[in-house]
Amino acid sequence: MDDIYSYADYRLYLKDYYTFHKAENPAFSYRYLARKAGVNSSAFFKFIIEGKRNLTKQTVLKIAAALKFDENEREYFENLVFFNQAETVKERDHFFSRLVQQQKVKKAARIGEDYYEYFSAWHHCVIRELVAMIDFNDNWELLGKLVKPRISAKQAKQSVELLLKLGFLEKNNGRYKQTEPVVSTGYGIKAHQVVRFQIEMLKNAIEAFTGSDESQRLNSSTTFGISGALYAQFIAMIRDFRLKLMELARNDRNPEMVYQLNLNLFPVSERVDDSRGKP
Repeated sequence: MDDIYSYADYRLYLKDYYTFHKAENPAFSYRYLARKAGVNSSAFFKFIIEGKRNLTKQTVLKIAAALKFDENEREYFENLVFFNQAETVKERDHFFSRLVQQQKVKKAARIGEDYYEYFSAWHHCVIRELVAMIDFNDNWELLGKLVKPRISAKQAKQSVELLLKLGFLEKNNGRYKQTEPVVSTGYGIKAHQVVRFQIEMLKNAIEAFTGSDESQRLNSSTTFGISGALYAQFIAMIRDFRLKLMELARNDRNPEMVYQLNLNLFPVSERVDDSRGKP
């Protein structure tokens, strides 16, 4: 199986570790692993893998010893655990930077490299759209000025170079062309870099209130009380609507501006117990 440095989810690593050794030795069990780690509960590893329990600093060290990690592997595993279990973006930032640094040192595959680099700055997706719309003759200053909020010529050039490297753009006869009409984060992606990207785009949405003409933007909000079943229906409808918009954008032959669509549906109250009317 792959070493720990190729993983971005410690629970998946433990699952693969167990599956690998179980295939080699049918007698291998959760109980055996727990005993090696000095843990009394035979179901300890099963609950960890299934996400029913979290690890503590103490149990991280016990597992690292049981899995015979060296010092660097133990450190990576520890950072990975606390990155996966972090409850705030600030905490995830802290441990994510440590993981990336360790992978660079080990020259291992970076965590979601394409996502990490593409979503490392909000303007990469904007540049990707702009260069396919105009022939700017590699005038990086002009390209940077077209981005809103404006970026430097250096940032514009580096962005195009990155997009070419990642295969999101190609250059033919002096013109840039997208390899795919639309790049989307999709659904269910929990990668930290995508979360950071979305936060930056929400900040830009706030700036748009004063930085864009009212005729060029749409801002609306609605507050309503709904059930869990209706929430699931809302999600399905939003996804379907978004896919329809993406298809329309894909078939637009004369794009004039780059737009960002942020759809946000989030709770502004705690769950209420229907039977008692109390939280």
